[in-house]
Amino acid sequence: MAPRIVIADGHAETAQVAAFERDRRQLIRRGLGLGGAVVAAAVIPQLLAVRNAFADSDTDGTILERGITLERVMVLAYDRILDDDFVGERTAGQVRVLRGHEVQHAAVLTKALTDLGETPPPAPSGVEDVDKVVKGLDDLLTRADTLNFAIELETAMVAAYHDAQAKLVEAKLLQTVASIMGSEGQHLVVLREAARRPLVPDALETGEK
Repeated sequence: MAPRIVIADGHAETAQVAAFERDRRQLIRRGLGLGGAVVAAAVIPQLLAVRNAFADSDTDGTILERGITLERVMVLAYDRILDDDFVGERTAGQVRVLRGHEVQHAAVLTKALTDLGETPPPAPSGVEDVDKVVKGLDDLLTRADTLNFAIELETAMVAAYHDAQAKLVEAKLLQTVASIMGSEGQHLVVLREAARRPLVPDALETGEK
């Protein structure tokens, strides 16, 4: 029997709930799902938004802007996870490494964007800015909640970069994005290990549910 998930009361369109449930079931088949966690309904459209972050981006510059924002939001999410101290000392050390990678990714994407002669997007500054991408960071209460949240967000990040590869024009940018996607896939392995899940459910990590 598949793990049960509870969707808490909150704002979400019926279609969004259906899409989230479809993706969740596919995640469960790959050992990536949220298990029996409670997910606020407001989180659903936000997680789907991360998954489709590049769907309406039609230029290399726009894709880079979206990527920079996602990386910076991931840094803030990891900062909050470390501040809350739910994951224990060993896992916290691993999270610090992952956070450092996200900082590096943002820097690489920012340089690529400025090399195109464009201006980087404003930097997010707190949980309120994280909420614009994915809500629920303030609702984490346990180690399991925290690791599940990070796994879902990293999975969505991989999927977003996978989508971006089909849209990029410059070969050098394609190489950069593919490298970052590979790094995010490694993050998933680390987080899955911490959560005692299968490390590599599929041979190739694409974030596809």
